[in-house]
Amino acid sequence: MTHSYLSSMFGPIMIGVGLAVSGGLIVGLANADMYPNTHKRAEFKAKKLDLNNDGLISLDELTSRENRRFQKLDRDKVGQIGEDEFNARLVAMFNRMDNNSDGILDDVEILKPRYHRHGKGYNS
Repeated sequence: MTHSYLSSMFGPIMIGVGLAVSGGLIVGLANADMYPNTHKRAEFKAKKLDLNNDGLISLDELTSRENRRFQKLDRDKVGQIGEDEFNARLVAMFNRMDNNSDGILDDVEILKPRYHRHGKGYNS
């Protein structure tokens, strides 16, 4: 083999090796768990949805939370949420924030820190 033949083969061989290494890195990164906390949160939420603890989430289990929310909003229990029922929660939140009861939220009331515990808001 001559020197020119080896040097002409060196380029394509290096390109092939580079592509193989790059492909391996891409596959490795694609399979890596780059966001373990996201996976743990998703697993926690899935376990909360699995009401009968069978390791599967049925359509009934998936919709049960929203059904409970609907029933909570449907105060007159007619199977429909009227505008007054829908807006009641928003009105209650507004009234909690309107500290001076003037019917208007000013900058101080809006920017006042709020703390939430178990879905219930309360002022500090």
